[in-house]
Amino acid sequence: MTAIYCSGILNQIIIHMKNVYLVVLFTFLACSLHAQVKSSHAEKVEVSAGIGYGWLLNSNLSPYGLHYRGNYDGGIQGSVDAFYKFSKRFGIGALYTNFSTSGNYSVGPALVSEDIQVNYVGPQMKFSCDISDRCILSVSYGGGYLWYTDKGWQDETEYKVTAHSWGVNINCGVSYRVLSHLDVFANIGCFGTTDIKKSKVESQGATTEEEMHDPYKLSFKSIGLMAGIRVPF
Repeated sequence: MTAIYCSGILNQIIIHMKNVYLVVLFTFLACSLHAQVKSSHAEKVEVSAGIGYGWLLNSNLSPYGLHYRGNYDGGIQGSVDAFYKFSKRFGIGALYTNFSTSGNYSVGPALVSEDIQVNYVGPQMKFSCDISDRCILSVSYGGGYLWYTDKGWQDETEYKVTAHSWGVNINCGVSYRVLSHLDVFANIGCFGTTDIKKSKVESQGATTEEEMHDPYKLSFKSIGLMAGIRVPF
């Protein structure tokens, strides 16, 4: 019964994530179509949304310790960013990235089921150069705030683990102009942290804060591939 219940919850989360990403993508498409009817002018702002898959690199997302980190090897990754272009080659903006994964495994005699999300938001610098009239290569990087959320069950006991840290990211991608105000892009990027020192655990109406040391210390580093759309204004 527990496995069926957890599977149902996971399916709801996946459906919700898909709906969120679809709404974001359709919103940007609508903005782009609206921009087509405007008179042409120098593009100063660009907004992007993408989705893909991220692979974990020497990370521990399990609050039960390093012995269980092998239960997670990757997850769905999505991002939204916005930049103000000071010139054709340089811009400053902000980036939001989400990494989501789920796992089921045994800890001793207990069955553990977890839904984990890692979120990142922060300022970003971007440098671009033309490959051709329609194709652009860009590199962006920055540092910001990263937070971890684990909503799980140990047998019939529900718990929530949260933690936060400073994080960093770097992305390298190629975009292609398909309409006057619409690009498609693909990129490879890394983001993460190794500085998660404390966590907060909520379970059965009680909240505790824990200092984390090896082998229970959380760590997160991901390399991902994403594709999406970009709307310049």
